[in-house]
Amino acid sequence: MKKIKKRGFVMTGGGAKGLYEAGVIHAFHIAGMEFDVITGSSIGAMNSAFFAEYLYQKRQLPEQVLQDPLLAVETMDPLVKAYHHAWLLMPDKRVIDDSPQGPFGKLKDDLLGFNLSLPQVIRLIWWWTDPERKKLPEPGIWPAVLKLVRELLERLGGAGEVLRIFKDHRQSLVQEAVRTYLARFGMAHSLIPPGEDSKIKDIFTQPVSPLRLEHLQGQVNAPDDAGVKKYSLLDPERTLRDYTSQGIEVRLTRANYRTGRLEISAYISVGDFMRFMQKQAWRLQKYDPDKIPLGSFRLQVPGNPNAINAAICSGRFPGVFTPFPIQDIYPANDPENSLLQRMLTDWLNDSQVEASMSQEYQNSKQQSSEGQDGWNRLYASWRDSQNMRAFFPMETDTYVDGGAIDNTPSNSAVDYTREWAEQTGHSKREVDLELFIIFLGKEPMVSKEEAHDPNLYQVVRRTLDIVNVAKQSSETNTVSTVNTFGKRGEDLGQALKLVLESYQENLGNLSEDQRHQIETVLREKARQIGQKGYLGEEAGGILERMEHWANEHMANGLPLNVEEVKIYPEEMPLDTLQFTERLGYRKENAIKMLTMGCNNTLWALREHLAKQSEDELDERDRLVLTLIKEWMDIGEWPKDQNDLSSLRDDWKCLRTACVFHPQSCPRGARKPGVK
Repeated sequence: MKKIKKRGFVMTGGGAKGLYEAGVIHAFHIAGMEFDVITGSSIGAMNSAFFAEYLYQKRQLPEQVLQDPLLAVETMDPLVKAYHHAWLLMPDKRVIDDSPQGPFGKLKDDLLGFNLSLPQVIRLIWWWTDPERKKLPEPGIWPAVLKLVRELLERLGGAGEVLRIFKDHRQSLVQEAVRTYLARFGMAHSLIPPGEDSKIKDIFTQPVSPLRLEHLQGQVNAPDDAGVKKYSLLDPERTLRDYTSQGIEVRLTRANYRTGRLEISAYISVGDFMRFMQKQAWRLQKYDPDKIPLGSFRLQVPGNPNAINAAICSGRFPGVFTPFPIQDIYPANDPENSLLQRMLTDWLNDSQVEASMSQEYQNSKQQSSEGQDGWNRLYASWRDSQNMRAFFPMETDTYVDGGAIDNTPSNSAVDYTREWAEQTGHSKREVDLELFIIFLGKEPMVSKEEAHDPNLYQVVRRTLDIVNVAKQSSETNTVSTVNTFGKRGEDLGQALKLVLESYQENLGNLSEDQRHQIETVLREKARQIGQKGYLGEEAGGILERMEHWANEHMANGLPLNVEEVKIYPEEMPLDTLQFTERLGYRKENAIKMLTMGCNNTLWALREHLAKQSEDELDERDRLVLTLIKEWMDIGEWPKDQNDLSSLRDDWKCLRTACVFHPQSCPRGARKPGVK
């Protein structure tokens, strides 16, 4: 039986490294790749929102355009070029303002005026951290103490403020003094002052012109000619329901600052929320941190998130941005959010909340035979559970970077596909999820020479690189393990069904007494091993019960099959916070990341499709393959796929309409065949 194919796109977090994902999106654009579910965390959430908007606008194109894949690519090309232009303009936006007039510049100037030498600072720190220090400084430390007091009086707001700190914060003097000092520059709560973070939203919602060749050759902020059409990457009023209506499921992670738990920003109708509660509420009622580890449970709440705010919330890098309020994710003026707004303030004690959920329960196919009384008891158990109330968000809750807990949100794509299968009446083993996962860190292998005699910095940096990549890859390894056991379970189930069919055929040729004797022996053996699933009250019909049990377990008891396509960079020229030149941003490195993301993705798609037989390819696969062959100068794909290294290194891109092609892209800068 040919399985139903669903496609997922997973984008991870990494700040400025998200430029690589922008290149991946370009490859999916020119290859005509589309997805059923898109998930993202941190900067991956921002890129997810854009790609969902891209697919949304693409599906609004006239039918005659959609029928011509090449025309569809060219029609959507200006939007993608505007997206790349916005990325390259980011340093000019000064998301992290390091200008002389910005908070960092003012902090720098103030520190330069700090009249305390480094030796004096070290002497003070050494004395303060000595567990056996005396109450008063030793005579040699007094000059440094007096200087420090003078500086504190000047920088902390006078003697009154200094006395307040000593009086009210004896256990955290240094922490409170630093907080008070940074408050002078608007940095008491985050490196980027509240309000300044609106620049991120502006980048994705304010119109920008498509990227042109002269932007790459000169200044990316060169003025546009009159009449140049500009594009908003994302409608600021767009909601995640808009995407769902076009068959594009978007799920973005967020980490609740209060609970420390993972939540999902997605369009969740009241009916979807009821299905989630009927399946998962028992876990929250019996909440035990050992049974619900961080990252293993993805809380769903009803509502219709604003798309750009949900993405910004997911990218709330701790310390750089202030935590993001839940009220800004779910606009109160959207009727879809009324249930959640009531739950935030009065939990399940609100009569309208109870009425809405009761109606969905009555409409649910999963309604218990206990009827209204059963529902009343179930709802009361939810309402009265303090564990559950503490787990769910409250009206004052705020959020930090979703990538802090789940930086490879592939499980969100698996959740969606499993829910889709259940709602449409399909067995999970009838569905294959093809999952494209983008990593923002290269495999942490170094050469023998690099590994020899490392210095302190190299050891620390190397360890962090290993930890970051391991964090991302561990989840995908888990998926691979689950796939293996799922396949083995399916094979065992098919073998059991084959045996049962053979039994049924042979028993049909026996007398009733002989059949009963065999069924009795079979039931007794089942009883001895403690099997209750098909034991029954009597021996008769045990084979039929076994077959039903096997079919049920194969349909609903085995995991979803997930085929992962992992796309890694060969290198990472930019680091997480390198948004400005002072912090390490370089335009040539940004372009390198964009083109690398595109090239790697085109190759991954071509290699992935080459592994599939003609019968396994669906209509979307064939369209993608056609477009890839249009752009990739490879020729006939070799039958022997064991060694593709030379082909991987030498192929050329033929898409001359690409703004990077003439000079910036290593695959397009030279004509095919020219060394």
